[in-house]
Amino acid sequence: MGTQGHSLTPNGFIKTLSILHMGLISGPILFGAIIYFQTQNTSFNFSNTSDIYLMVVPIVAVSCIFLGDFIFKQSIKNIPKTVNLKQKLARFQTASIIKYALAEAPALFGIVAFMITGNMAYLVVSVVLILYFFMLKPSKDKIERSLNLNGEEKNQFNRLDQPIP
Repeated sequence: MGTQGHSLTPNGFIKTLSILHMGLISGPILFGAIIYFQTQNTSFNFSNTSDIYLMVVPIVAVSCIFLGDFIFKQSIKNIPKTVNLKQKLARFQTASIIKYALAEAPALFGIVAFMITGNMAYLVVSVVLILYFFMLKPSKDKIERSLNLNGEEKNQFNRLDQPIP
């Protein structure tokens, strides 16, 4: 009858966000591996001036990284100081998912460009994006720093297995 089984704990929040992160990062990894092993006649070519992807893939990659970081920071900055820890964590999760999606999308785009052209340069861009995405893995410290938790909120968040009120 109690609701404790459904209560949000800091450990549960971190675990949920980590599962989301790993689920999103596994897509480009698996897709990239499958496409890599199925693609024949690959090359590493930066000199094909008729290949529009040579400009588009890096521009999309860099733009999405900066856009994801900007949206994340703005979303976190716009969290009112008056909301409770549970609401702050919900907004952090939303901002994180947007940032993850903006890291995943250009990685998938690079893999598709590799699939179409056979140019390994796009796969390299995707691997770099996947490494960047891996570095975004959530942790207790990253969450605390990003949300700039005050004394009581930090106390609640440090009680890892206690439900957040």
